[in-house]
Amino acid sequence: MEAFFFGPSQSYLLGVYHPRKTGHLDEGVVLCNPFGQEYLRAHKSIRRLAINLSELGYPVLRFDYRGTGDSAGNLSDVTADEWVEDIGHAIQELRDMAGVSRVALVGLRLGAILAARAAIESNDVSRLILWDPITDGEGYLEEIKTAVANAQKLGSRSKILTPDGTIHFNGFSMPKAFQNSLEALSLGELAQDIAFPIAQFVSHETDEFAKIQRQLDHRKMFYSELAPAPHDWNYVDHVGGILWPKPVIDAIERHFSATTQYEMTHYA
Repeated sequence: MEAFFFGPSQSYLLGVYHPRKTGHLDEGVVLCNPFGQEYLRAHKSIRRLAINLSELGYPVLRFDYRGTGDSAGNLSDVTADEWVEDIGHAIQELRDMAGVSRVALVGLRLGAILAARAAIESNDVSRLILWDPITDGEGYLEEIKTAVANAQKLGSRSKILTPDGTIHFNGFSMPKAFQNSLEALSLGELAQDIAFPIAQFVSHETDEFAKIQRQLDHRKMFYSELAPAPHDWNYVDHVGGILWPKPVIDAIERHFSATTQYEMTHYA
């Protein structure tokens, strides 16, 4: 494992590279994070997935978007479009480091819909893996606002919106410019422009996940799996402990173990 900075000097990104432990697969994997508290809670799961995939023979890159973690910038100054650009930089960086010609994108929650957008803009993506994906940008924003409003009813003093339109929640903020660039994104619409395989792995059943499955079931290269776990990646117990969802990690690992860039045997 190697931590380093990459990307443009004015918006450098922190990356963590997991080299392949075996084999010579001509495909790498870029992991795309969720947002805010979800990223903090998912960190253990994402790290474990990166380790497992590298042991299967895939070089893996996980990274922090600009304005988050140890990457450059301030969260108040970024947009979702810039995070899509960051995924593009990560794709190119992994190709250069690992010497692979193609890269698979694995996106969790917000990272899934951003990965779908980035996949359309790149000629180097081999497949897209959606993990508990955000399916609609506008709906995601409403979900956040509702969660904060409910917290206020329980006595929280946090404000949903500041005069400049910024949403504040769970110790993180989402500027108006970020919201504007996110609200028009629809996973179902983006997927229509993707010609390569798409897989969806979900830890629980929801109407949104079922909707995406209905929209994409007609594709010859679409696979969907429910991998329920006693606790999902977003679970925090009563003492603050975070558990990682082994069934979902195992399902994604099986997907990569059973398929290569040239043999998508999981797909109908």
